Amino acid sequence: MKIKRHIPSLFTIINLFLGFLAILNVQLGNYNLACYFILIAGFLDSMDGKIARAFGISTDFGMEIDSLADMVSFCLAPSVMVYHLYTFDLPGILGEIIAAAPLIFGAIRLARFNVNSSNEPSSVFIGLPTPAAALSIAALVLFTTQERYINPEYTQPRLILPAIFCIAFLMVSKVNYPKFPLLNMRSGFANTLFIFLLITFFITFIMGLIYNFESRVLMLFTGLYIFTGIFKQFFNSETQKMKITIL
Repeated sequence: MKIKRHIPSLFTIINLFLGFLAILNVQLGNYNLACYFILIAGFLDSMDGKIARAFGISTDFGMEIDSLADMVSFCLAPSVMVYHLYTFDLPGILGEIIAAAPLIFGAIRLARFNVNSSNEPSSVFIGLPTPAAALSIAALVLFTTQERYINPEYTQPRLILPAIFCIAFLMVSKVNYPKFPLLNMRSGFANTLFIFLLITFFITFIMGLIYNFESRVLMLFTGLYIFTGIFKQFFNSETQKMKITIL
């Protein structure tokens, strides 16, 4: 019983260690490997909370250590990677400021979540979750690394840095993003569809690893997640305006 209590925290600690490995490999120039460590950390982060709830052992300690692990793996590691890859030609401290965006906005996002977690809707995140932001940045890095041999324009900081800043800013936005589904098929059509998309992602990602197009798969699915939230928010706002106009 005591061992079961610590299983979610074990997942969280491994997540934290993977964040450290990601930063270490960025320093060594192994950017692709750093991205894969972030991807694995993202998977573990999606599991620790589910395991805690399944076992009925959610604790304040678990929430706090999870936030600290997320800070390293999904905020600090992407910022260090952005700094090393894309800011070398920027004047003054502009590069440092842009590179710090995932860290700064991510810290605000995590603090806001911890303070408001009891008031946050059960079906959505308010603002892009830090793991999703980190996975999106990792997808961009992998994409630019793999595609630079086809079109060097893909690696230009003037294209990459604005995208990274926008991803970081979405973490502190009010855009709603769907939470990952429960591990069952009984929670309605939307949940079942989301599970289907996750299974599709894993299958296509494995094929991508085999045939060297995994960066495109990551770009497709992270982009789909990001823009789904934005379009849904815009659609809901327009619908609300129409209701007000009609009334």
